[in-house]
Amino acid sequence: MKRTRLLVLVLAAAGLAALAGVQRAASVAGVEAARLPSAPPRPAPSAPSPESLQYGAAFIRQPLPHADDPFRARSWAPPSAPAPSGPPPRPVAPPLPFTFSGVMEDEQGKTLFLRRGDAVLAARANEALDGAYRVEEIGNDSAVLTYVPLAQRQTLAYPK
Repeated sequence: MKRTRLLVLVLAAAGLAALAGVQRAASVAGVEAARLPSAPPRPAPSAPSPESLQYGAAFIRQPLPHADDPFRARSWAPPSAPAPSGPPPRPVAPPLPFTFSGVMEDEQGKTLFLRRGDAVLAARANEALDGAYRVEEIGNDSAVLTYVPLAQRQTLAYPK
């Protein structure tokens, strides 16, 4: 029983010492806060007047077409794009599907060797290639081909 009383008295003394330490720390902080110069109070921010704000065109009320007809059919689809004005653009020949493989010259003239995918094609001047192209000229540094459906000439430069 004496041990229990002694233990209770020790715990009570420790609690009182802790409480005194907390109160002392609070009073020291209050004294230091009193010594610090206080900052001037900040003015409350004032709200700008509605006349000074620039809302832009997004907030300007515009009349709705057919707003007075509650039985008109409506759609959620976006409005269709306007038709382009003026003539349609001229069609353009696709890029050449060939890559240069080589040129061979013999007594009958120059022969151009082109690669399209895994196939190697050989053609002389004024011969057709794949039905869509025709070889016009075979030069020393480039060849001129014509895209037959549009009659457009394209130049294939040889790599150096």
